[in-house]
Amino acid sequence: MKVSVAVVVYSAIVTTFVGRVVASDVVPLQESTFVIEAMSTENRLATYGYAPFPGQFPYLTFIENNGVVCNGALITPNYIVSVARGCLNRSTIKTAQYGTAILAFNKNMWEQRINFSASAINLHPYEDIALARLNYPATLNKHVQPIRLPKLSDSRSYVDMEGTTVATNRYVRNRVMSNAECTKEHPNFNATHVDICTDRYKGGAFCSFFLGSPLTIEDENGVILIGLANWISSCDNNYPTGYARILPFRDWIHNNSDYKFEHCTC
Repeated sequence: MKVSVAVVVYSAIVTTFVGRVVASDVVPLQESTFVIEAMSTENRLATYGYAPFPGQFPYLTFIENNGVVCNGALITPNYIVSVARGCLNRSTIKTAQYGTAILAFNKNMWEQRINFSASAINLHPYEDIALARLNYPATLNKHVQPIRLPKLSDSRSYVDMEGTTVATNRYVRNRVMSNAECTKEHPNFNATHVDICTDRYKGGAFCSFFLGSPLTIEDENGVILIGLANWISSCDNNYPTGYARILPFRDWIHNNSDYKFEHCTC
């Protein structure tokens, strides 16, 4: 179900594709119908996130396309993953030939800007997730590192674990909710098996991050990407934030990128 949108500087839609596309099909984004920004600052839970230290989130990818911005995550030196709606989407306006992935954004000498062509974008045929192959591999260092995805044997729901959502220069930590609880608390969002949600009460409401912002958890083996933001509600409402869940797309990611999934040895 679509929700109303308040126009903000960070709210926009990028181009859409079906499967692999050619450059002539790629066009700039339109205004997003999946983001609602805060209309006031009266919400005492609105922290707008916290400033990270350099190198804290080396997988975060800032994506630009003809002035439209969103986020994603670096999963190998060659590939980034993000959402389709609001980041890599189809439109009927004029053609754009490529986008730019910015790694270590605003880290001065550490920042890397790598283009990706239209033909290197692969959209899931019917769900909200997309991959883009970079024109050349990222240079890995303490500020730029791929993030791990859940192992093939990982079947956790992550409910009640602490999730961290990061966007450009801010981050926030919130509890991962069950899908049933998320649907109950959000009047406009019906969470299914391809979704995952976080609440707004443990770590504060975070209302100013981009679509595609990575959601991670940390366990005994380190940080794991579990979601990508695709349903961001008004800060004043304190509704849950929705994400595309990574787990259902592991086979698709394996078949369409060079990411090598780990198997549990326990």
